[in-house]
Amino acid sequence: KETASTVSLDDVVATIGDATNLSDATATTLPLDTRMSSVRRREATGGNLVADAMHWLLETNIHTENNNYSSLPLLAMINGGFIRGDRLYKPGSIITVREVLNELPFPRTMKVLEIDGLHLKEAMAQQLSHPTPSGAYPHLSSNVRLSYRLGSSSDADSADELISIHSFTVNGQEISDTQKYIIAVTCFVADGNEGCSSWLKSTRIQNSA
Repeated sequence: KETASTVSLDDVVATIGDATNLSDATATTLPLDTRMSSVRRREATGGNLVADAMHWLLETNIHTENNNYSSLPLLAMINGGFIRGDRLYKPGSIITVREVLNELPFPRTMKVLEIDGLHLKEAMAQQLSHPTPSGAYPHLSSNVRLSYRLGSSSDADSADELISIHSFTVNGQEISDTQKYIIAVTCFVADGNEGCSSWLKSTRIQNSA
């Protein structure tokens, strides 16, 4: 049984088409912002689009499997450092596979995690705590709403921000500390990089794609 961690970029591209073929293209209807000054600092449409694509892939595949995960709330998160196109696409811009590969150049794979709400909130606070601009800055799928407050760390030697999450909802429901959630992230995030160790408190699950 294939796992999400084994899905290669080449396999994904093969399902889309030839990178030089304009028939395998779509046009933006809104400005699409993948500038590093945006995706590493604040919410950006480019990050939202990638997170929504990950959520779609997760939802599509997990609901076709005979398991207990499909009843759990699903979400996705992409860290801003994964997006490298550094462009602002005007409405009506043509996006081909070539643009997708320029935006997401790393041969890394998506991981699917089962995580308690308490640890999910801790992980998100860790992603946000780095002084911006930061490659750890999180972009969430559109079924998620997150609001937070910034403060100063009491540790004089730490440059990190103190994050207080005010509200964090999935599908309109506030995240519960004891509820389990299924989230799609990059392997970089799942491995606890950038000091975001709370992701290591999750369980990696199988999800064919």
